[in-house]
Amino acid sequence: MIQDSTLSTVTSHITGARFSTYLAHAGNDPRHALKLYRWNILMSGALQESLGIAEVFLRNTLDPQLQAWNSAQPPRLGNVYGANWIQNPAGPLWTLLNPGGNGRRRRSVYQQAFNRALQDQRKRPPTHRRHRHAVDHNDVLAQLSFGTWDSLLPRKDSVDPSGIGPEGPRKLWTEALHLGFPHHPDPIAVKYWVERLYRLRNRVAHLEPLCDTDVLSYHRTTARLLRSIDPAIAEWYSGISRVPAVYRSKPTFP
Repeated sequence: MIQDSTLSTVTSHITGARFSTYLAHAGNDPRHALKLYRWNILMSGALQESLGIAEVFLRNTLDPQLQAWNSAQPPRLGNVYGANWIQNPAGPLWTLLNPGGNGRRRRSVYQQAFNRALQDQRKRPPTHRRHRHAVDHNDVLAQLSFGTWDSLLPRKDSVDPSGIGPEGPRKLWTEALHLGFPHHPDPIAVKYWVERLYRLRNRVAHLEPLCDTDVLSYHRTTARLLRSIDPAIAEWYSGISRVPAVYRSKPTFP
């Protein structure tokens, strides 16, 4: 059992605004509140693992579709696009990967990801199997954010007859991305799942309180997204995810 002096010291270093949430759920008992705070850390870790799995499989199902699509685009002004869709994007991909415009300075998603990959490359020790290897497509791919994947997917649109939009993501979905989700090729569902997990990621990264969050629903969202790619992946994920077990361990107080 934690000593009173330790309890006082630890809780004093958690901001009052943050700790008040746990106190409210623990009957204003700081000892119980700290147990709940510890549970929140464990749940955040379990959800981070879940989100990491979702992101990797999402990335690895979209990338080959985008490589094939980009390679198939006709040359423009002598520019042959090729498979490297991040560095040399065609059509709507260029706009989506260089957001801005309308008076705002455009931001290069590729350049930002490349710079992060280059920093990682320079930090590789001599014992690293890829020491001094040049930054390649896979290195840059791994540096793309969850938000980038979310931005490439179409959302529900009441204006276009197809019901999905806007134009750029709709074109990518129709011509390429739907192939990555053969078991549930519904763009609105896929967008909902990805966007939901993207928003959760920001919360758990900052250890925000999850006491009132339906964490199991996020667990199910991850499973549904993975199942749309391949049911075998979802089955594997469901067997290793720590989210249900950590959820069951949530402390309760009289």
